[in-house]
Amino acid sequence: MYDANRECKVSADASSYGLGGVLLQKWDEEWRPIAYMSRSLTPTEQRYAQIEKEALGLTWACERFRNFLIGKHFQLETDHKPLLSLLGSQPLDALPPRIQRFRMRLMRYSYSISHVSGKCLWTADTLSRAPVTRGETPADKEVFEDTNIYVDMIMESLPASTAYLEELRDQLQRDSVCARVMQLCAEGWPAHGINEPALKLYWTERTLLTVQDGLLLKGQRLVIPATMRNDVLNKLHEGHQGVVKCRERARQSVWWPGLSQQLNELVLNCRACCQERQNHREPLIPTQYPGQPWQKCGADLFTLKNNTYLLVVDYASRYVEIALLTPTRSNNVILHLKSIFARHGICETLVTDNGPQFSGAAFAEFAESYGFRHVTSSPRYPQGNAEAERAVQTVKGLLKKADDPYLALLAYRATPLQNGYSPAQLLMGRRLRTTVPILPALLVPALPNRDAVLLKERERKMKDVQRYNLRHRTQNLDRLAPGQDVWVTDQRSPGAVIGDHSTPCSYLVEGPHGIIRRNRRHLIAMQSPDGNRGDGAAEHILRGVPEQHSTECPAAAPSQQNVPEPPSTPTLRTRSGRAVVKPARLDL
Repeated sequence: MYDANRECKVSADASSYGLGGVLLQKWDEEWRPIAYMSRSLTPTEQRYAQIEKEALGLTWACERFRNFLIGKHFQLETDHKPLLSLLGSQPLDALPPRIQRFRMRLMRYSYSISHVSGKCLWTADTLSRAPVTRGETPADKEVFEDTNIYVDMIMESLPASTAYLEELRDQLQRDSVCARVMQLCAEGWPAHGINEPALKLYWTERTLLTVQDGLLLKGQRLVIPATMRNDVLNKLHEGHQGVVKCRERARQSVWWPGLSQQLNELVLNCRACCQERQNHREPLIPTQYPGQPWQKCGADLFTLKNNTYLLVVDYASRYVEIALLTPTRSNNVILHLKSIFARHGICETLVTDNGPQFSGAAFAEFAESYGFRHVTSSPRYPQGNAEAERAVQTVKGLLKKADDPYLALLAYRATPLQNGYSPAQLLMGRRLRTTVPILPALLVPALPNRDAVLLKERERKMKDVQRYNLRHRTQNLDRLAPGQDVWVTDQRSPGAVIGDHSTPCSYLVEGPHGIIRRNRRHLIAMQSPDGNRGDGAAEHILRGVPEQHSTECPAAAPSQQNVPEPPSTPTLRTRSGRAVVKPARLDL
C-alpha cells in the first residue's frame, strides 16, 4: 500500500520498442514496488535517439505516477548516465530541443536523479522489453503532441533561411563523418568508447547531439559539415570582433569540433584586426642598481615656459643637474655635458633617447673622446629611458611651483629618498646646508651604508615589479622570427622583420621607407600570405647596420620554429580547444 510519509523512488528504462517504469517506497531497509507501468513506443518515438527514449521514459513515468509524486521530493533512477546532467545540472538552453521539453515538463516535480547499473534496474528493464500493447491514452497523446509542437517551434526559429537549411541537410549526408554521427545518434552510441578516430571528436559531446528533421544539432546549435565551415567562420568574424565576441556568436547557433580554437586562430591571423590590435604590456624589468654613484646616468631634453633644458640624472643617487639650452643644437648639449662632467666626473654609461642632439656624428665623437658608452632607447619608446623621463616629471613640478628655482633644486637634492639618504648624501657623502636650520654636527661628511642602501633598493624594486605586473596584467610577447610580417603601430604601415637588434626587445624592420628600429611593443605579428621571407636577404641588409646599445627589457623566450607536421588524423580537443594528450602507460 502507498504511504504518503515514506520515501519514494521512480525507476524507468527504455528499449528500442517500449517503455517501462516502477514506483517504489522504502520500508525499513527495503524498497518495495507500489505501482508498475509499461507501454509500446509509437513508430515516431522508435526513431528517437536512445538518449531521448531514456528521457521520455523518465518523463512518462513521472507523468503516470504524478498523483503519488506531486508535492513531495523523490528519487529518479536511470541506467543512462548522461541523463544525470541533462535532467539535472545542465542549463536549460544548452539541451537538445526534445530533451529540453522533457526537462520543462519535469519542472513541476521535486526530484534528485541518480545512476544505477543496468543489471540493478531489472524491474524497469523487464517492463520495457515486454511492453503492454494498447492504444494511446489521452495523456500519452498529450505528451507526444506537446513535445512535437515544441520541437517544431525550435526548428522554425533557427537563425537560417530555408535554402541554407536544405543545403545543410544535403552536405550533412555527403559528409562521411557527420553522416556516421547522425547514424550513431539514431541507433545509439557504443557504451565504452569508439575506435573511429574522426568520431572521437564527437564522443565527448554525444549526450547533446541529436537529429531533428534531417539536421544534426548539438543542443539548439547546428552542426556544420567540413565543406561549409570556412564560410561560417568568415560570417562569425564579420565586424572584426574579438575572440570572445566571436565565440559568443557561435554559441548561439553553430558548432563543430575545434570551433573555439579555429576562431582563435582566425582572429589572431586577421590582417585587419592586427592593424588595430594593441600588444599586452610586458612584465616590468627594473634597472639594475649601479655599484657606484655617477657610474650610470640618464639624459633628456624638456621644454618649460618656452625654454628648453638639458637634464642629467644619476641612476644611483637620483641627483639631478639641469642646464638651459640656447639654442638646442648638438654642440650646445655637448658643451653643457662637458661642464657637468667637469663637476662630477665622467660617467661610464649615458642613456638617452634618439633625439637629433644625441644621434648625430658629433655626439658619437664626443662619447668616444670622453670614454663613456652611449646607450639609446628604441625610437618612440620613452620607457627605455625611464629614469630620465621620471626625473623630468619631478623637475617640471618643482620649477612650475617655485618662485626661486635654485632653492627648489636645493630642496630636492637635500630631501631623503625611500632608502633614508638624500641624493646629495648618496653622491657626495654629505648633507647640504639649506634654509632649514640644522645642527652643525649633521653637516660633517659621512659615507652612507652601501649594503643597507642596496638592500632597500632591491626590496623597493621587487615591490614595484609586483605591483606593476599585477595592475597591468602583463604577459610576455612572443619572439619575432626573421622574415616575419609585422604591422608597425606608430607608423601605421606594414613591414618585415630583418632580425634582432643588438639590444634586447628591439628589432630591425624593413618598412616602406627603409630600415627602422622598433621596440617589440610597436610590432604586431601578422600572418604572411606568401610565407616568410628568406633569411639570405635579411642577412644582406643586416650587415650595414651599426651596433647600438639599449637598457630596455630582454626579449621574450623564443618560440619553437621547427613545428612538426600535424598527424593525418584530427587532434582530439576539449570544449575550450585544448588538445587532449593521452597518458603514457607502462607497457607490460
